[in-house]
Amino acid sequence: MERVKSCIKVISLLIAIVIVWFFLFGIRLIGYFLSISERGLRATECGTQGCSDFVFLWNTAWTFTFLIVIPLIIPSVLVIYWSLKNNKRSS
Repeated sequence: MERVKSCIKVISLLIAIVIVWFFLFGIRLIGYFLSISERGLRATECGTQGCSDFVFLWNTAWTFTFLIVIPLIIPSVLVIYWSLKNNKRSS
């Protein structure tokens, strides 16, 4: 029974993380993908002036990191790690 409560708690925390992420970043990410589909990835990242390949890759990595990795993936991994650590401690 304790394990079920722990699993439900982790799932509810993950759902809360996804919901908060969607309202803070997901809606903006939808607009970003619409811009990519209209103009293309390079034009969206570099703008009308264009940019070098390094700047293009840097901008793409920065966008991915600040819109997906930091606010979504890292908190999700930390919640899963924390729950696994607590489950091992209680066993």
